[in-house]
Amino acid sequence: MNRCIIIGASPECNINIISEKVNQDDCIVCADGGYKYAMSAGIKPDIIIGDFDSSEFPENLECEKIKLPVHKDDTDTMYCVRECIDRGYREFLLFGMTGGRTDHTYANFCTLLYLSQRDIKASLFDSENEIFVMTSGKRVIENKKEHIFSIFPFGCEKCTVSLDGFEYGLENGILNAEFPLGVSNVIKSDEAKITLHEGSAICMLR
Repeated sequence: MNRCIIIGASPECNINIISEKVNQDDCIVCADGGYKYAMSAGIKPDIIIGDFDSSEFPENLECEKIKLPVHKDDTDTMYCVRECIDRGYREFLLFGMTGGRTDHTYANFCTLLYLSQRDIKASLFDSENEIFVMTSGKRVIENKKEHIFSIFPFGCEKCTVSLDGFEYGLENGILNAEFPLGVSNVIKSDEAKITLHEGSAICMLR
């Protein structure tokens, strides 16, 4: 299936990044007030999902709408993710998910972990970063020479990683949750390789 784009309502959402990354055949899902960013980017939502406790319900927009109760276990973003997994999507791009409330930003990082644990490819984009979570396997970062890369254990006490093509390489290196050793590395190759041997990790590419 095509990719699923989820647009949240963070106050720091970058319209230009959305316009740059979204393809015409992507499924556009807006979490609550995220539909305002989609419309500003000239993108028509396919589905709008939310409890609309902080934005008005989009009565006049012609698309599928799912109105959630305010009191619920899932965040609006997590509900969007679970709904779209049920519809068969296996690749997600998330926008409008950082800035504003720190608790919601962290909750969205947890959502990346949820997706990775189910072998679903996902990245979260803001104005300066691409953020993704690894729970196994390898990932190659192409054509990002001199970009800053950071990696930290996430959802675990420690992780074991190998980094090839970075200023600070690692071979089965252990990163511990209480010490930020993986911060501010620099990519030195057109094909930088990350291998996660054990644990899970959150990666931030700037």
